[in-house]
Amino acid sequence: MGRPRKWEGPVKRVEAWIPYDAYEEMDREKSKRGLTWSELILEAWDAYKAIKG
Repeated sequence: MGRPRKWEGPVKRVEAWIPYDAYEEMDREKSKRGLTWSELILEAWDAYKAIKG
C-alpha cells in the first residue's frame, strides 16, 4: 500500500535546473515555513499569477 494521493486528478512531475544559491534560499524558506517542495512551488506560482494579472 503506497502513500495516499495529495491531489485529486492528474499531476505532473517537473524537473528544474536552478542556480545552487537559489535552491539554498528556497530550501531555507521551505524549512522555515514547514512546506513541502510542491506547496512552495504552488505558492510561488500563485504569487506570480497575482503579479502578472
